[in-house]
Amino acid sequence: MMLRPNELLIGDHNYAEHVVSVVDGEQKARGLVPRDFKLHPQGCYGSVQAVDIPLIPRGEWSERIKDKVAQQSQLSDIRLVGNNGQIIPSLDQGNKGYCWAHSTTQGVIIARAVSNQPYVPLSAYAVACVLKNFRDEGGWGALSCDFISTRGVPSQEKWPQQSMSRSNDNPDTWANAALHKIQEGWVDLGSSVYERNLSFDQTISLLLSDVPVVIDLNWWGHSILGLDAVDGLSMRKQTRARSGKRATLQEFELAWGVNEVTGGYGVRILNSWSDAWSDRGMGTLSGSKAIPDGAVAPRAITAAAA
Repeated sequence: MMLRPNELLIGDHNYAEHVVSVVDGEQKARGLVPRDFKLHPQGCYGSVQAVDIPLIPRGEWSERIKDKVAQQSQLSDIRLVGNNGQIIPSLDQGNKGYCWAHSTTQGVIIARAVSNQPYVPLSAYAVACVLKNFRDEGGWGALSCDFISTRGVPSQEKWPQQSMSRSNDNPDTWANAALHKIQEGWVDLGSSVYERNLSFDQTISLLLSDVPVVIDLNWWGHSILGLDAVDGLSMRKQTRARSGKRATLQEFELAWGVNEVTGGYGVRILNSWSDAWSDRGMGTLSGSKAIPDGAVAPRAITAAAA
């Protein structure tokens, strides 16, 4: 297994370089407001159903990842052909702090592709604008996930992406949005500092089960979509130091968080800073930087052709 060409590896060794990014001359916004679990605890959202997540034992991760890579069946592979044989473009939040709506909206788009539904560009701005009364304000993944579970998310034909026009907010738009709902509730993962090992294992288990995971990261102030489990332990020869030379054992272990609770595994993500970021909008997080501070996962999506 290898990282894709031009794919960023972001971990404890270099994360400070990537917190703020300028892509195609524009400084991209983030917008995560860390979820206050005292005010918004697990189970507080009405659309959530109790879900028992069967954990896949860590001893099985490597072989399962290897099989998915060989079969080209990772969520990133599905994304690359999910637009009628072409790549599903990543959404671009631009300079508005709406990452928390984009991560979930992209989760709906990918979940539709997994279930062989046709690609429909969906508008994360519709979700964020209505939730925040058209203000540029932050939020968290569970907030947008709950909204899409109840009202859906419209196509960009009905609400153009990056548009903040109030004229988009009309009955026809929300009739279309109802075609793209998260059904059957969604999984609300734990985030207690005492459960960080468990939350990472849940995330990897969901990704290996073809369920995209909306991941909130306080260190980044950003919410992104998790696509693939990545086996960093298999990349010893590929991993390079800043000099371009093959990484020493110490450099390799730091880059992949071998001694963290992640155990050398990482998460390939889909960002919301356009396809110009990293490898077509995708990069890999490792070490403590791959552990969610909050995470939700859509279980099933309304079947609709438009």
